[in-house]
Amino acid sequence: MSKLPEKEQLVIGEVALNERILVADLTRQSYSEFAGSVPNQSWLDYEDRTRKTLLNDNNVLRIVARLNNKIVGAVLFCQPYEMIEESIPVKNIYPEMRLLAVSTEFRNLGIGAKLIEECERLALVQDFITITLHTTMLMQTAKLMYERRGYIRYPDIDFEPTPGFVVWGYRRNFV
Repeated sequence: MSKLPEKEQLVIGEVALNERILVADLTRQSYSEFAGSVPNQSWLDYEDRTRKTLLNDNNVLRIVARLNNKIVGAVLFCQPYEMIEESIPVKNIYPEMRLLAVSTEFRNLGIGAKLIEECERLALVQDFITITLHTTMLMQTAKLMYERRGYIRYPDIDFEPTPGFVVWGYRRNFV
């Protein structure tokens, strides 16, 4: 991993309401490399659900990384939840980080790690001993990064948004 130049200032913080569109666009750009890996309609549905979450979900905390005031990374911090996916309930009793994205031109500088650290800090401050995330077979680089940080498989929160496409749950215990 390269390092940020000394003069560059990375600031981690919350996003302003009027910046949600920037986060949605950054996430779409960051995830675009996976578009050809699944059927086109499935990808379009995924992009649509992701964008709606990033723009409209008021139950998540949007955290961004700013480099010289430019948003270069983002992640969602979500409280424990229950959802229905394909008529199968998924209950997560721990907070979760979702949709970690770093602009392609700023990857391998530790920005993703700083965003993860902030989500982990938030979970600890709220007295949780575990934090979770989801990833897929498409995101091998992310999967390896999470595993290096101590995340392990947590199949209790796996789900299948499209037949044959499993979204894997992972968790990290702090104790």
